[in-house]
Amino acid sequence: MTPPAPALLTRMGRWLWGLGADLAIFFITVFLGSLAIATILITRRGWAVDVLGRIWGRWILKVCGIQVEVEGIDRVDRTHSYVIVSNHLSNFDIFATLAAVPLAIHFVAKKELLRLPVFGQALALSDHIVIDRANPDSAIACINQRVASQIDTGFCVLFYAEGTRSADGRVHAFKKGGVTLALRTGLPIVPMSISGTRKFLPKRHFVIRPGGRVKIVLGTPIETKDYPYERRDELNERVRAAIIENYVEDY
Repeated sequence: MTPPAPALLTRMGRWLWGLGADLAIFFITVFLGSLAIATILITRRGWAVDVLGRIWGRWILKVCGIQVEVEGIDRVDRTHSYVIVSNHLSNFDIFATLAAVPLAIHFVAKKELLRLPVFGQALALSDHIVIDRANPDSAIACINQRVASQIDTGFCVLFYAEGTRSADGRVHAFKKGGVTLALRTGLPIVPMSISGTRKFLPKRHFVIRPGGRVKIVLGTPIETKDYPYERRDELNERVRAAIIENYVEDY
């Protein structure tokens, strides 16, 4: 009997590693999500999700054998508030950002995520922003209210401007929610480029492909106070161009 080729064993080993990583992520999420819920109910404050969310991201990257390199953190003031606009490749964008970017980042999440066991309950109790995408006016009002109430606290809100994960690894057209919020609040925009996450978990795939590197680049903040609202399309394209400039498609 011919023994299996080394390449086959390698592929099988990585598949088993990926399957094990899927299970590990499930149990990590249940454990830390339950801990976050309990802490919030006791303290009546949402800080537990921020702290445990960073640990969550780091543990997930650890079990998946993924290293993250961050560039450009010296370009931002960690005590200031920003609107962060990013490309979107994979669910690993969230893990990598939470684990490695040292800013008080809050995500804009769709309300469908509230249905997920444990994770959804923790999200509902957190300081992240949950919106109903079927009701755009309500969603915009929710985001504006949250940002306005914490604008001077180093509060950063992150938008995945493409609206969904890229299926082919390219940076597609941007929706205008991020630049619209920035123009209405006067907050600077930080273009954030994420490279390398798609290879771990492409869209419509469920078994993780572990092992590898991710690169996150924070671009120079773009001031919005000099932009009239009527130039939001121009600003949107400027932000997209800055993200593409620092994005490496085959990273």
